[in-house]
Amino acid sequence: MRIHTLLVAIPLTWLPAVAIAQTPPAPATPAGAQAPAAAEEEQHPPLPVTFGSVDFGYLFTNTIDGESARYERYRDLRTGPFLERGRYSTQKNGWVLDAGTDHLGRQDQRYTGSAVRPGQFKLWSQWDQIPLLMSRTTQTLFTVPKPGVLEIDDSLQIKVQSDPNYLATAMQAARTFDLKTRRDVFESGAEYIANTGLTVDAYVRHIDRKGQIPFGGSFGHSQVVETMAPIQHKTTDFDSTAEYAHGDLLLRGGYTGSWFDNGATSLTFDSPFRFADSVGAGGRGRIALAPSNSFIGVNGTVSYKLPYHSRVNVYGSVGSLNDVGDPLLPFTVNTALVSPPLDRPTTEGSAKTSSINLNFVSRPTKLMDVDLRYRTYDYDNQTPEFLVTKRVGYDNSVSDVTNPALQLTEPFGVKRGTFDADVRLSSAPEFSVGAGYTHQSEERTHRIFEEVSDNTFRLVVDSVGTRWFTLRSRYEHTERRGEGDPAAIAAELNAIGEQGGMRHLDIASRNRNRVTMTGMLFATSTLSFTGSLAQGMDDYIESEFGLRDNHHRIYSAGMDYSPSDYVSAGLSYSYEHYTALSRSRQSDGSPAQFNDPSRNWATDSLDVAHSVIGHLDLLKIRPNLDVLVYGDYNLTRGLYTYVTGPITDRTLPEEVEVPTTLPPPTQLPLVRSGLGRFNTDVNYSLNDHWGLGYSLWFEAYRIKDFSLDVNAQSRLDPKGAVLLGYEYSPYTVTTSWVRVFYKF
Repeated sequence: MRIHTLLVAIPLTWLPAVAIAQTPPAPATPAGAQAPAAAEEEQHPPLPVTFGSVDFGYLFTNTIDGESARYERYRDLRTGPFLERGRYSTQKNGWVLDAGTDHLGRQDQRYTGSAVRPGQFKLWSQWDQIPLLMSRTTQTLFTVPKPGVLEIDDSLQIKVQSDPNYLATAMQAARTFDLKTRRDVFESGAEYIANTGLTVDAYVRHIDRKGQIPFGGSFGHSQVVETMAPIQHKTTDFDSTAEYAHGDLLLRGGYTGSWFDNGATSLTFDSPFRFADSVGAGGRGRIALAPSNSFIGVNGTVSYKLPYHSRVNVYGSVGSLNDVGDPLLPFTVNTALVSPPLDRPTTEGSAKTSSINLNFVSRPTKLMDVDLRYRTYDYDNQTPEFLVTKRVGYDNSVSDVTNPALQLTEPFGVKRGTFDADVRLSSAPEFSVGAGYTHQSEERTHRIFEEVSDNTFRLVVDSVGTRWFTLRSRYEHTERRGEGDPAAIAAELNAIGEQGGMRHLDIASRNRNRVTMTGMLFATSTLSFTGSLAQGMDDYIESEFGLRDNHHRIYSAGMDYSPSDYVSAGLSYSYEHYTALSRSRQSDGSPAQFNDPSRNWATDSLDVAHSVIGHLDLLKIRPNLDVLVYGDYNLTRGLYTYVTGPITDRTLPEEVEVPTTLPPPTQLPLVRSGLGRFNTDVNYSLNDHWGLGYSLWFEAYRIKDFSLDVNAQSRLDPKGAVLLGYEYSPYTVTTSWVRVFYKF
């Protein structure tokens, strides 16, 4: 959580001193003993069998301005006493016992423990508490009588129903609450190593997450309500394997299970706009949340060592995914409507999974490496189709579903096969060149392309191990193609009200080019320079609508200077540039507008990020004084430009450029954010056991966002909506620690 490299480094640097302090006087040298051996033992005394450390003190957090929830987010930095770190280790009767704690008593506390008998048995456990603080200033009219139910005072609902203007007055009674969740994570594992080559291990993890997250509900396009979704999640994962090794053969078998339990599988919420149910308007809404489910699987591996520095591995697994059979929600919670009958009372969700991995690696000569891999994965969704002939939109009214293309659910499934082949040649120990090829094929159910294939070619050139520099570079070209009749695809999309030229980005045909390079130059023994480059482009060659293309360019440069073991400094800069074009068509649904290319428009997005990071470490300024300084600054810009009409350099070749008939769009303002941090740690060792420390953190965040900053949400009840007031708030915060270290 907290970045305190020195807190880890200092206990280790003190260990020799602690060892010397606790080593008992050496007995007299027996007659005939060799003096050099005694001298060596005196110079290198054994480490103590029991040792540990404690880091404690008092913490001060001062919010200079703004709302500091984002500053704390996954950590607890409230003003008060703290125990940052505690460690204990001992050896007894051939066992090594360790225990530790971090942030004792705080909301981000952690406890660890382990018992190890080297070469035979290992047992470990950890309990970790992870908070997620999203806001301290959110407000709502809702109360929570129980998880999954949000209620508004009936009298407020009645008044707003009779006088919609009263909503502004009602919002003055909104309560302020902390929007947050917390995970309690317990993990434990054991490993047993038998003398016969058999190893058995087991691992279990249980996560209990509770709280609330921002959510949304709606009573129509003009009545939007921000709500809080309840989080009552419990997840238990278990893995166990048995491995046997004999000579060139290795066998492994495993069992895995995962169980997810949701204590609130639906959210029912009162309407802030009205109290009584009626045909055409409901006084409550209801939304389904994630269902409880489980996954169980088994797997096995066979690995065999072959001649010529080669090995072959075969891995296989099968699994089963099922929901727990909770009843489905009715179509509506509106008591004034007759809810249509359900096709069946439960989802009957079920799927089978299977996978096979075949790997062959070889180094037949010192000049060549070969790596061949083939992987399959099959997700067979066996959930029955669900027939819907009537529906209720926004809990307002019952309507018929007459379009056959929309009457049946579509259980998605996928079958994937991937083949990789890589060959690397080394003409010298410091230089290598390699080439590779990947073919991936996918069969998907209920998609516009039910068969998709990717072919990737790559080239790798590396130079490592030289005295003055290292270089790693990689180029990849990928072509993805979907198989299907364009006319049939267009008809299928048109049947559900989509444009025939629209393509989903995850299966759309595209060409991709990427190049990456990283290097390091050793100017002297104390000075080095680093640099990296990444550049790529995705061109969706058949997508008339949807994501048309995206580009990225990333550059970084840095330097490190270490004139001695006690002084080091570093500075780095990175630049990131992303663009993307998404295209659409404005239409009221009429055939005339639906088929009119003059109504095309697009969003041309640009995102840029600058980052500067620096550090200075000064150890042993005086024999017992260390100073560490760290700082970084991140600046981002985002611009979303609306474009009407043809885009000359980014229009498909077969498209006919048509002048626009749309009015000039109103452009969105620039999105800007900046985050700066400065940390310093000063530590002074009083003696072999005691030390003092002082740490200071400074952090400032600034944001301009047209949808989520403080100016974008001037009120919680804009026309047709009721909001929580969750926003991106700027802040300036400092945190300082006065600390005491004790080593034993």
